[in-house]
Formats: sequence, structure tokens, C-alpha cells
Amino acid sequence: MLYSYEAKDSQGKRVSGTVEAPDERGAARHVQAEGYFLMRLNAAPATAGSGGSPVAGGDIRIVPPPSTIVVPPPLRMSPGTWLLSKIVYPIWTGVSLRDMSVLYRQFSAMLDAGVPIQRIMGLLQSQTPNGVLRRCMVKIADRVNAGGTISDGMSEYPWIFPEYQRAAVVAGEAIGNLDQQFRRLAQALEDEYRMRATIKREMFLPCINLSALFLLPPLVFLFFGNYAEYIRQAFYPLGTTIGVIFGFYVVCRLASGVRWFYDAVLASFPGIGGAVRMIAFARFGRTMAAMYAAGVNIVSAVHYSVAASGNTYLGGRMQTIGPMLEMGMGVTEAFHRTGIFPPMVISMIGTGEETGNVDSMMDKMASFYEEEAKFKLHQLCVALGAITAIAVGIRILIIIVKFYTSLYGGMMQQMD
Repeated sequence: MLYSYEAKDSQGKRVSGTVEAPDERGAARHVQAEGYFLMRLNAAPATAGSGGSPVAGGDIRIVPPPSTIVVPPPLRMSPGTWLLSKIVYPIWTGVSLRDMSVLYRQFSAMLDAGVPIQRIMGLLQSQTPNGVLRRCMVKIADRVNAGGTISDGMSEYPWIFPEYQRAAVVAGEAIGNLDQQFRRLAQALEDEYRMRATIKREMFLPCINLSALFLLPPLVFLFFGNYAEYIRQAFYPLGTTIGVIFGFYVVCRLASGVRWFYDAVLASFPGIGGAVRMIAFARFGRTMAAMYAAGVNIVSAVHYSVAASGNTYLGGRMQTIGPMLEMGMGVTEAFHRTGIFPPMVISMIGTGEETGNVDSMMDKMASFYEEEAKFKLHQLCVALGAITAIAVGIRILIIIVKFYTSLYGGMMQQMD
């Protein structure tokens, strides 16, 4: 039977052609034996293989994109901007994931409708409600009108447009399917938005209880008009705790070794570690699927996906996939040798590699881990909410006992 396929070589070039094999698995193995990473495999009519130079039983034609995807490096930052990019921007950039997904959806829709790029940039400047993003679009439009590309303009704001997003745009500009790349990015950002919304929702009650742990128990001093004691026992410990957490966060952002150790402990801690690993795997899989489908060099795709995973410890283990692929190892074997992916995921990736649907299998893996992470987070947050509520009650009891002990102790001394 004749099969048509799309694949990538080791340099990231897209190749396509036809191959004759008894079934899909045989066709996939035939393409992989030629040193290609299979992307799509479909049954083809018997005449589909005409036109081209025969290579190993199939007709291969090289599609125009460059051999590698070169992402524009971020522009040189001032010391102040660099510090903000390390400490503030990872938490808040002024642009939400929802704003970004809407922007990419609009970009994709107008490109698909055939609207000229200069016209699109003008429309987006007027339609973007977010002020920070609107100013970015003005700068990007200036770069495009001066003869540059969208990815060149995005490189001026690396804290808003991460490296993996710029890589997808570069691939779209090279291949000519920029509308598809923006659509994939919008979908990936919407999935990430839902994941973050789940985390915020589940953590709401534990955070309220933790705040009450500091503010509620000392209220007994307010009943007796002792405001200074309430401030000393409520706000001082709360401020100290917030300061310690913020200081530790700054150290983690500036010292890579500390961040790696923290991520390693978090990923290995009983209970919490399972949810942390699931979230990291979901982000890795979602980004890997988008990069692979975009035609990005598979080694570069692994690099961008690792950066998007959000965990430096697990990312370091996943980063080893790239060198193994460069040595000619299969995708499934490379994932297996990391030692962090469960057998079910390895089996899914193996099926995707054999059938040429690695990107869709990565998407399925990400969806599976997102659902598992939601369930795990719910369990953890219910337990954490109960523990913090008990801690609030214990602290209230301790303060009341100390208060009345000192009160009656003072009265007894006066009677003596």
C-alpha cells in the first residue's frame, strides 16, 4: 500500500513524499530508517508518488524553510530592566495570558482572511485593550513597517514574548503558515490559563486560612483595647513571614543553584511532588507539541519546551533528550532514558513516533497530566485547608490560655 508522509531531517528541514509498505507501522519504520523524524503519515492514492527523485523507495521533496530556526536574541537590557525581568516580570508583566491568547487569535483570523500584515498591525494597535500590550504592538508595527519581521519586534520584549513563542513565529514566517502558528500559540496559552486558574482557585481557601493564622487569633487583645499588642502579635509575624518568602524568591531567581535545589525538593516532596511533576510535564508536552508541529528543529523544540516547564530540576533531566536525539537515538528511547516519564507516557510517545503523530500524542499527554494535576491539587488543597484551619484554632487556644493565665496570675499576686 502507498503512504504519503511529512517528516523532518536532523537539521529541521521539512521533507515529504510517498513510500510503499504493507501497513502504517512498516511505512513509519521505513521513513525513520532514512534518518527522518516522522510528522504525518496518511494512505495515498497509487499515483501520489509521481514527480521527484526517488530515494529509498519514496519520493522526497524539500520544502523551502531554512535548515534551522534562528530565534532573534533579546535586545541588550539596561540593569534596571534586567533586574525587573528576573524578579518582577516572572510574577507580573502587565499582560495576562488571556490578553495574549486573544491577540494571537485575532492575528490568526486576520491572516487567514488575507488581510495585509501592515493593515493587521494597525488594527491590533487600535483594538488591543491592554495598554502595555498596545505599546508593544506599536513598537512591533514600527519594526515591520521598517522592513523587519514580527519576530524581530517581539525580541524587544522577551519578558512578554518568551523564547518558545518567538520560535513558533520565526517558523511560521519561514514556512509561510504564520496563521497556523498564531492559532497554536493561542490554544497553548488558553490551556495554560486554565491550568493557572485551577491552581489559584484551589489555593484560595488555604491562603485565606494562612492569613487568618496571623490575623485572627490575636483579636482577643482588641476586645480589651490593647491595640499595640494586637499589631505586635499579628502584623509583625505576618510581615516577617512575607519578607522571608520574598527574600527566598529573590535568591532563587538570582542564584540558579538555589533554584535547582528548591525545585528538586519540591518535585520530590511526598504529596506535593506529584502535582509539581504533573504540571511540569503538562507544560513541557504542550509546548513540545506546538514546537514540533511548527517545524522547529526537534533539539531546539526540546530546549524551548524545557524552559516552558517551569521546573529547573525536572527541566535538567528533560534537557538530556536533545543530545540523545542529536546522536541519532529515537524519540521514544530518549524520553525513556530520562528516567522521569512513566511507562504510559513512553508508550504514548512510542505510538506517536511509529504513526507520525508525535505532536498529537504530546498534546494528549499534556491533557492527561493537566486533568491529573487538577485532581491532585484538589486533594492537596482540601488537606492543606483542613490543616491550616486546625492551626488557626490551636493558635487561638494558645493565645487565650496565655492571656487568661497572665490575667488571673496578676490578680492572684495582687491578692497576696
